Amino acid sequence: MIQQYAKLIIGFPKSVLIVVMFLTIYIGLGISKLQTRNNYDSDLPKDDPIIITNDRLEEVFGEKDVILIGIKADNIFNQQTLRKIALISEELKQVEGVVEDQIISLSTLNNIKGRDWGLDVGPFMGDVPETDEEIDRIRQDVMTNNLIYGKLVSKDLSSTIITANIERGYDQATVYNQVRKITEKYNGPERLYINGEPIIQQEIDLGIQRDISVLLPFALILVLIGFFLSFRNLRGVFLPFIVVVLSIVWTMGIMGWVGLEMTVVSSALPMVMVAVASSYGIHIVHRYYEEIRHKSVAVAVRETIVAMTPPVAMTGITSAAGSATLAVFKVVSIREFGIIAAIGILSALFLTLSVPPALLMLLKKPVRKHKKIRNSFIDRVLMSLGRFTLDKPGIVLIVTLIIIGFSIVGITRIRIGSDITEMFPKKHSIRQSFDMFNDYLGGARYFNVMISGKKPNTITNPALLRQIEDFQRYAEKLEGVGYTNSFADIIKRIHRVMNSDNLEFERIPDSEALIAQYLLLYSMSGDPGDFEDIVDYDYQRAKIRIMIRTSDQDDHKRLYRDLRHYAKTHFDQGVEIEFAGSVMSWLARIQYIVRGEIQNIIMAIVIIFLFCLIVFRSLSGGLLSIVPLSIATMITFGLMGFIGIRLEMGTSIITAIAVGVGVDFAIHFVSRFKEEFPKTGDTEKATVTTLTTTGKAIIFDMFSNILGFSVLIFSGFTPVQNFGWLVSLTMITSGFGSLVILPPLFAAFKPRFIWGKGKTKTTRIGSGVSVQTIPVYVKENDHYKK
Repeated sequence: MIQQYAKLIIGFPKSVLIVVMFLTIYIGLGISKLQTRNNYDSDLPKDDPIIITNDRLEEVFGEKDVILIGIKADNIFNQQTLRKIALISEELKQVEGVVEDQIISLSTLNNIKGRDWGLDVGPFMGDVPETDEEIDRIRQDVMTNNLIYGKLVSKDLSSTIITANIERGYDQATVYNQVRKITEKYNGPERLYINGEPIIQQEIDLGIQRDISVLLPFALILVLIGFFLSFRNLRGVFLPFIVVVLSIVWTMGIMGWVGLEMTVVSSALPMVMVAVASSYGIHIVHRYYEEIRHKSVAVAVRETIVAMTPPVAMTGITSAAGSATLAVFKVVSIREFGIIAAIGILSALFLTLSVPPALLMLLKKPVRKHKKIRNSFIDRVLMSLGRFTLDKPGIVLIVTLIIIGFSIVGITRIRIGSDITEMFPKKHSIRQSFDMFNDYLGGARYFNVMISGKKPNTITNPALLRQIEDFQRYAEKLEGVGYTNSFADIIKRIHRVMNSDNLEFERIPDSEALIAQYLLLYSMSGDPGDFEDIVDYDYQRAKIRIMIRTSDQDDHKRLYRDLRHYAKTHFDQGVEIEFAGSVMSWLARIQYIVRGEIQNIIMAIVIIFLFCLIVFRSLSGGLLSIVPLSIATMITFGLMGFIGIRLEMGTSIITAIAVGVGVDFAIHFVSRFKEEFPKTGDTEKATVTTLTTTGKAIIFDMFSNILGFSVLIFSGFTPVQNFGWLVSLTMITSGFGSLVILPPLFAAFKPRFIWGKGKTKTTRIGSGVSVQTIPVYVKENDHYKK
């Protein structure tokens, strides 16, 4: 079959290239259909309990996206800052999708006061104060109002927040640009910080676009340099480079045609294809230059196809299989990445085995000056390395075991999960915004806790309101909680102001009838819709919002565990307690990542082992092929544990990519050693020949992979940065692992699929009989001879 394929390429190179060209044009049109996805709630399965609860909260309370603007000054209570608060609040009304009467700030918030005639619900600040006395009055009102003090305004009076609810269906980029324009207009001397879903999502979109537009050209330039350093001629540079470019076009085009969207995870895909496609191209071109020395172009191309199709096809299929194992993840962006990466790798495999050979058929035989062939520096290093590994296998074994031991210790220290804030580098404006809200304004992340009764007016029951109050007090004592708010806070505030603003009355009234009277009084002066975000219309469900001032997901897990336990043991049995909110979505993602990663590691290694077992027709062949990458994976995860890199979305895909790409080195090494050993029966000669031919290609391949992946450390997203340098590390350890560990393993175990069984095989030719003996090798002076 391979011979027939070689005849097709040699006989019809132009036709092959024309077919590839038309396919590339058609597939490439799919790139225009690519879209980005930045809503990470959609990463979870539709039937996930957190998603279901979030949807129910949105249905009951009309959850909307929120724009947050934080203002930081030495003291906000001055005429200039208060005027800015009022102006920003007014200009936010012009932002697309903003609900005008749902902008909350010192200039728009209603203040609840008690009068002889009832409740007075009016603007907190009204007009911008002109005198120091007016400013002082507002400051005193703030400091005596627990609905505002420490929540809307920081307790040190240096910071305040403006929030604006925004209806779904808005144009994200338009909202982002409008809000940016407002904050840039009023920034200084106060510092303004923006946050909220529309802002974060647009920053993610911009980061994805920036990564692809900047990092991809950078990766291509680095790979070009790597090709030149490897081959030192234009043909050796551009043949594999063409495969790289076509592979990216095919991958991104197919992604557009099938409707898969770009995410933070898949933004790394073009760079992955740079590394994978360059790897395959290098092996094809390197083998061609070995064959062309004393052969015609057609013969060299045929020999290259015959020799390289099996190992390249094996590496391509195993890499695709490794990526496809990410489909076990229930996190959508990871699963989609695995699927499209597998398709892209198979595309790169097809292009590698068709385009360079066809182009080589159309090019003249390279002219080389006749000179004495000398071993290069790399050759000499590899030859010394081969002899050392065979002469000192004990040292190799001991060092390997020590590394494995340290890696196991590191693996036990791996921390799991991350928060959306950790997607951005520390100096990113979003990260700084979260830090400001966490430090001064009680946080920008939250738990939503929905309290549901079995019948209307359950929430106005004083006993239940006290349970809600106790739950809030418990929550606020927990480390990492900024503050809480609920319907109980409103009732307590009304009760206080209706009793001469006496602090002793800031508690839940004993009478449900009195609570109903308070609500009636509020409806006469204020708008009952003011409470729609915290209690439903018939008072059957209420929402407690718990603001979190930490971005550490270990803290989030601890808080959720403690809050859930308290709620189960302190609320009445007839009340249903459900947790939701942005923090819960990320906590749910942790469980899927951990479960998926365990399944992914096992499945990837087992699939690759079984594939190598089938191809080499040997159990030992399958085992030997996975040894280097298994050790490399352990080293990577061990290092993650020691330096504190978490297992999250970016690092969870390392195994599939590293196993898939890293096994290439072992497969090429095993295949070439299997080819060389029968020629001499000498382990050392076979090892040295393998190292100075395929081993050198592995070095070039590894170098090219590192160049392709290392550009990801300049990504605008921390998970992608970690993925980039950790995969680069895995390439180094799996590459050198193949070169250092496999030779002594061959010498020690003498696998039969290489050494042979020594049986006599009879082949009938026409009417005669031909007897062929597979040689048996006998050890003599540390060498194997026929």
